[in-house]
Parts: sequence; C-alpha cells; structure tokens
Amino acid sequence: GGQDKSKQARRMQAVYQAGWGGRDQLSVRDVPRPTPGIGCVLVRVVAVSIHAGDHHMLTGRPYIIRLAVGRRAIPGMDFAGVVEALGTDVGADHFAPGDEVLGTADVACGAFAEYVCVPAKNVVLKPKGVDWEAAAALPTSGQTALQALRTGRAVTDGRRVLVNGASGGVGSFAVQLAKSMGAHVTGVCSTQNVEMVRSMGADVVVDYRKESIEAVAAADAKYDKIIDAVGRSGWRQLLNPRGELVAVALPNPESECVPCNLCRVICSPCCCCCWSSKKSYAFMQTVKTADLEELAGMAGEGRLRSMVGRRLVGIGELPDALASHSATLGPGHRVGKTVVSIGVISEKMHRE
Repeated sequence: GGQDKSKQARRMQAVYQAGWGGRDQLSVRDVPRPTPGIGCVLVRVVAVSIHAGDHHMLTGRPYIIRLAVGRRAIPGMDFAGVVEALGTDVGADHFAPGDEVLGTADVACGAFAEYVCVPAKNVVLKPKGVDWEAAAALPTSGQTALQALRTGRAVTDGRRVLVNGASGGVGSFAVQLAKSMGAHVTGVCSTQNVEMVRSMGADVVVDYRKESIEAVAAADAKYDKIIDAVGRSGWRQLLNPRGELVAVALPNPESECVPCNLCRVICSPCCCCCWSSKKSYAFMQTVKTADLEELAGMAGEGRLRSMVGRRLVGIGELPDALASHSATLGPGHRVGKTVVSIGVISEKMHRE
C-alpha cells in the first residue's frame, strides 16, 4: 500500500497532445510528475492562461514551428502556482518551497498540468494582492506588450501610440503600459469592448465597426508608434515621418507564406520603404526575468490589471478551451485572457 501511494505521489494529471492538429489530439492523462533539473524549479500549478502561441503549438501552423520547435507532449506556457521543489544550483536566496510564483515555460511548454518544471529565471514571486488567475494571465502577453513598446525609440511623455486589438491579451496590457510611460494612447477594438478599453486609460477609443482608423488619424494626428496585436497591412500611412510600426501579429497567422506576410506588414506600398524614416519591426517576445519582475511589481501596486475574459475551472476544461482558442481570435474580437484554474489545487490553496 505504501509503495502504491509513493508511486501515485510521483504522478499527475496533465493535458496530453498526441500530434499536430485540433481537439482530437488532446486528452487529459495520468503521467509521471517531472523532477527539477539543474537550475530549474518544480511548481504546483494553480492557474494557467491561454494565448495565441499555445494554439500555434497545437496546430503546428505555420509549419516552420514543426521544424524550429517541434511538438510537445504537454502543451501550455503561462502559469501561476506554488514552488514545490528546487533543482540543484537554484539558491535558497531566490526561491523556497511554498513560495507563490508566476512564470512561463515558454516554447518548452508543459504548463497545462498539475505540476510544471521550468528554469528558475522564467519565474518570479507573485505579489500577494494579485489573484492566481490574474497572475497566470501576465507572463507572455505582458512581456510581449512591454517589449513591443520598447522596440525602437522609447515611448515618452506626449508620444502618440496606437494599439490595434486593444481589448485582447497583449493589447490590453499595451494600452496600460503605454499610458504608464506617459503616452497619448488610441485603442482600436470592436463595439462591445469600447468601454473596457476606455476603462484601461485609453485617451481615444476607435470602434473599427463604426469608423475607420484612417479617418480618426486624419482628423486628429498621426502616430509615433503603432502596436499591431491583430495583424493587418496599411499602417505606414498612419505613422509620423519618424514613426514606428511594431507588428506583434501577422495577417493570416497560420498561413505558410510567412515571408509574404512579413512583407505585407513591414513594406510600404512602394519598394522604397528601406530608405524611409518610418520604421517597421516584426516582433518576437523573449523571456526576461527583469521584465517579469517589473510587470509583477506593477500588478502588485495596482498599476497594471490583467483583463480576464473567460474563467474556467478544472484541468478537464483545457482541451476544449485550447482547441477553440483561434475561433475567438479576430480583428479586435478578443476580450482579455482565457484563464483556467486547476480545480482541486485551487480549492485547496483557497482553504489554506
């Protein structure tokens, strides 16, 4: 009996991905619990969030993902939870068992499970006043927004910033972060999300279903920086002479013609864009401990809110939520982040 209990203690429930594709590739299985290697921490997962990268890792589209990254048996990147154990070379001055943390597994994945093992540099302490779901929503989308705003010239007081897809995970953080940097912020979203985007501090909110961004720019002024979290072309005409476009998303994100999509976003209608003072950047987020700490600090001080759109409970909710994630993607349709509490652990933690 004792041996059986010991074996059971070394196992966990996890979402398992059998192959590339959709819902039919996902199931919840009993699998071995990971053990922390050198420089890693084992975290008991309390909540996770879903973002576009998770869906790309499920579909394997565009196919370059299959070559560059490969398939992961357990999907999922972003999480919040409790440190269970430390690997070697993780100093006690960094973390201790029982610490509440948030972090990301990045493209190594593995977070959609009761336990996840990640490098210690991918994890920071969770502020006490931030709930589990809000903490889980922060890592990748928050870092993407912060790093996009810092790409190229700094955003400073009075700079004009436009955020396309302002109601989504990345966009909602970008609006708040740009405001904290002193910018004049225009958010673009659909009708039902206008009030939410305004509540995040946007100075101007454009309902793209009722008015064109071009008309608003013509009546008001052009932009010093545009953060495109949705993926569309034609932005360069809305930039000031030294303005910058940072493309977080590409048009048709699962299309195989990645170079074509890059050209659509980065190049101006004519072929002289390389000589233009306007700059365009195709952007990829990277995990930086300092950025995670900065975002967590802002959240703890109440200066940055995670906009949670869907709250689900139980690991069994994850396969459907992950597979249907792209159905909720679209120009401005997303409302915040989808978060899932890993039910039993969440209840236990709240009792404690």
